[in-house]
Amino acid sequence: MAYEKKKDDSALKRLKEDLKTGQLQRLYVFHGEESYLKEYYRDAIEKQIGDSGFADFNLIHIDGNEVNEDNLTDAVESFPFGSEKKLILLRDLDLSGCNAKVKEMLPKLFENLPEYVCMVLYYSSIAYKPDKRLNIYKSLEKNGCIVEFSRAKGSELVNWLARRFAAHKKKIGARECDYMIFLCGSLMTNLITEVDKIASYSKGEIITKEDIDAVASRVLEADVFDLTDCIMSGSYTKAIGIYRDLMEQKNEPIAVLSALIRQVQRIYAACLALGEGKGEKYLADLYGFRSSYPAKLLIDAARRTNVKKAARALELCCNADIELKSNIPNAERTLELVIIRMAEVRG
Repeated sequence: MAYEKKKDDSALKRLKEDLKTGQLQRLYVFHGEESYLKEYYRDAIEKQIGDSGFADFNLIHIDGNEVNEDNLTDAVESFPFGSEKKLILLRDLDLSGCNAKVKEMLPKLFENLPEYVCMVLYYSSIAYKPDKRLNIYKSLEKNGCIVEFSRAKGSELVNWLARRFAAHKKKIGARECDYMIFLCGSLMTNLITEVDKIASYSKGEIITKEDIDAVASRVLEADVFDLTDCIMSGSYTKAIGIYRDLMEQKNEPIAVLSALIRQVQRIYAACLALGEGKGEKYLADLYGFRSSYPAKLLIDAARRTNVKKAARALELCCNADIELKSNIPNAERTLELVIIRMAEVRG
């Protein structure tokens, strides 16, 4: 079962309708962490405008650090060739940090874009951080369609994974989809590579958990889930083995500790939730999980400990965080000692 977290997708629905009807708006902003969808809709606009056969004339890309008054004016004022519209894609334009003349001209430009222009402010390498006090952002909100491509909801990801595997003539169940999302992360950009690997490896028509475990690339959070699970179940040697594997994979100790702190905080919250008669659904909503799998693991871990021990484990992790940030010479050893101390608390 995939749990849902509400998000505002009205701008994305509008974009889909614009593409369906062929009535593209004059101004869009594309931003957000889901690169796969962002690239998909960028390509869809390019295809719709560039299909006339004169793509070289009608598809204009300008990097944000190269935008100036002249090339922006030329791009907007030159008419499309053999097409009703032209695309002007401004990639990673820092609206707060661009030169003063460009910053001054943009609000009026956004307001008065010609009907034959479709301008897309496309953010991939830098974040889109609007300062709504500034005229430039007020003009964008008033005249543009601002589309945030955030991580997909659980049910969307499950259905999407099923379609991707179907393209390989494979089938996958909802439970296996949940597990794959937990193991590999919820970004489609990463998942699409994992689908191809797993589908190629699997010998049967049905994708199994064993197929996923055999070839999927795990995200750090999944390994830390396993690490804490081993501690809670008393498998200390296995826990140290997982930690040393993480170090051999060149993970930074501070990154591993941060993930460990998040996980122990969640176990502590799960202990409190159990004490109040709450379960998986509550935790999934609290942390915005894309699948039920991590919520189930948290409840299982909470049942193997108690609030007092979870609080002590969290205290040990936070103390280690202070030590690592104090430039301790052997960070890996410090983190290994924390894991051993957490095991002692559990005992």
